[in-house]
Amino acid sequence: MVSTDICYDARYLQRLSSRGIQLPEKMHHEAVLKRKCEFSAGRYCAFYAQKNLGIEIPSKVGIGSNREPVWPSGIVGSISHCQGKAVAVAAYQSDCKYLGVDIEPLIKPQTCSQIWDSILCEDEFKYRYHFLNEELFLTTIFSAKESLYKAIFPYINVIASFDTAKLIGVDPSSRVLYLSLSRSFNATLQHGCTFPIGYQMFTDKVILTLVRCNTKTIGV
Repeated sequence: MVSTDICYDARYLQRLSSRGIQLPEKMHHEAVLKRKCEFSAGRYCAFYAQKNLGIEIPSKVGIGSNREPVWPSGIVGSISHCQGKAVAVAAYQSDCKYLGVDIEPLIKPQTCSQIWDSILCEDEFKYRYHFLNEELFLTTIFSAKESLYKAIFPYINVIASFDTAKLIGVDPSSRVLYLSLSRSFNATLQHGCTFPIGYQMFTDKVILTLVRCNTKTIGV
């Protein structure tokens, strides 16, 4: 995984541009400075995530019809950013079929009660006792589902909702939780397929979750 701090000024964009990180033409003319800086930081991380695979001259990560990153053929990867941080992961598809990363700021206590029902079903509430508080629990599950949806999106091309996967277990000692698909998408991604997702504090106010597995680690 590659991470970087984001600076929200024009000089930061110029520095990344000098290192080969170019904005798409439309974004260059239309996006606000904050969006430009976050996009460039994410692509910077994606570039070096590919370099870490031994790729001497990494290919550009494109933009799909749903604004998702489009990685070069044979590569899987994921990008996330929030609160002045950007991260990216990449792997060869032959080594890792499903790869997704997400970072999220801790959800404020006053917001939790407003969004519980949109993120969790009733059966998932019983796992909140594995976490220090409800804000940490809700943020972690929110982020884990985001990571999973990023990991499976290239194989389903569907914008998933939060009830697409269900929390079925938590192992606090190893900081791994388990999400199971609540519906079938294709012959490989069937109802009941279960994914292990690592979670940790990325900063004191940001949660990081990571999906990294291949077909052999997914079972119905």
